[in-house]
Amino acid sequence: MDLRPLCRPLPLILIALFLGVAIVDLVHSVREEPLPPPQLGEPGDARFTAEEPVIDFRPDRSDPSVALLPAPVLEEGAWMRPEKRGVWAKGESAEIELDLHSGGYRALVLECLPAGGRRPVRSLHLTVNGTDCGTLDTVTGWQWLRFELPVGAVPPGSNRFALTFPDRAGVPRKRRALLVRKLGLFLEHEAGTSAFDNIRQVLVDLETGRATIRRSGILEIPVSLEERTDALQMRFRFPSGAGRAEVSVSRNAEDGAGTVDAPRRTMDAAQGASGRIRIPLHGRRGLYVVRVRAQLEGADASLVISSLQLVEEGDPTRRPVGASSHLN
Repeated sequence: MDLRPLCRPLPLILIALFLGVAIVDLVHSVREEPLPPPQLGEPGDARFTAEEPVIDFRPDRSDPSVALLPAPVLEEGAWMRPEKRGVWAKGESAEIELDLHSGGYRALVLECLPAGGRRPVRSLHLTVNGTDCGTLDTVTGWQWLRFELPVGAVPPGSNRFALTFPDRAGVPRKRRALLVRKLGLFLEHEAGTSAFDNIRQVLVDLETGRATIRRSGILEIPVSLEERTDALQMRFRFPSGAGRAEVSVSRNAEDGAGTVDAPRRTMDAAQGASGRIRIPLHGRRGLYVVRVRAQLEGADASLVISSLQLVEEGDPTRRPVGASSHLN
């Protein structure tokens, strides 16, 4: 029997079957949602340490999206519970402990309200880690008190600031002495009080990978890297055209320093007010910290990170970094 007439349509049938399978596969791939990229972290994970820190003691100043360091530790029994206006020191003396990322500060500024009444506070004495930093006279009402700090008085690490009220001898321990609203540490003697305005000038949204930094300091974002993580990518701009920053990815460490495990990248407004950077991660795994160390010049300077994301290997959304990037 001659089967050739029956075999002639076979190639067409095979082609039709192949096209049908390809179309079905294409439809499934189009309908399938892509895997989400690795996440940077959860709200509250980001931490910012200002180069010249200002601590606000009012309890309603907390920002859940980013922890502003250093966090003050108040001497037990020497302070009252924080209230809307600040926190009261009581008795004859009170201490504040601060764990500082860096040292070398030459001025300490207090925004405070001395106690009045029959036994008003007329002076305030400061010692830092046992070093005498002088005594200042106070006046009635809210005021700024600036202490000049000796060279080397404030090293990196744990520091104790003791406030003593010389004219409070014999006053009951529970009696209020000084209401402290803000405390600032500055690198120069002539530091003014303008740095106290809008001190919570760091906005971080980990879900969208956006951040705005308006003070010199270090922004730290802990991340958990999976094996498929290829790189960290960032888009940035300096709106005022001034400032620079360094970005690094380090292994997490309890001391906050970590070990650099990827190339550092710099962003410099002198080389361009905006750009992109990419830090290769080569599939590293484990807990890491992304650090952005910003050095901003001028009261209006800021660093805006418009996109900060981790990219998976083979991610079709990844784009090569162009010539506008600043890679060192």
